Amino acid sequence: MQLAQTSWSQLQHELDLQSGRWIKEYDQTRILATQAKITADKARDDAQIARARVDSQEIEKKKVAAERSRIRASAVRVTGPVKPPHKIRDVAPVYPEIARSARIDGTVQLEATVGQDGRVVDARVLQSVPMLDQAALDAVQQWQYEPATQNGKPVPVVMKVNVKFQR
Repeated sequence: MQLAQTSWSQLQHELDLQSGRWIKEYDQTRILATQAKITADKARDDAQIARARVDSQEIEKKKVAAERSRIRASAVRVTGPVKPPHKIRDVAPVYPEIARSARIDGTVQLEATVGQDGRVVDARVLQSVPMLDQAALDAVQQWQYEPATQNGKPVPVVMKVNVKFQR
């Protein structure tokens, strides 16, 4: 885009120079006009490619959100005949340096949806410690569980998890 604007400015400058002359020579003007058109066409093509890339990313995000929503809707609470999931992969949260230097600690309580495959498909904050919430969410999204079962079959579940931060 910047290159196209520069080419256009050069063309405008050359046209201004030619307008002040008695005998006009448009060879340089033609060259600059051609360059301006080529760079404008390239900028347009690049913008279309970028727009298509963004559109495909948005479609993918919508698919992921729809899948999460479907799993969340079919998830059960861990009670009664449901055997709760067992954590098999724990990822410790990264304590934000700004929170550490501000001496902020505490426990962030989250509600996590664990899918039939044992992966955390969604998490949201129930009890917040503002400077620590994102670190807790990032860690929990990486946890992996042995799936919860109901009548011997894996089922998605919604459960509460606590992420503690201590200095």
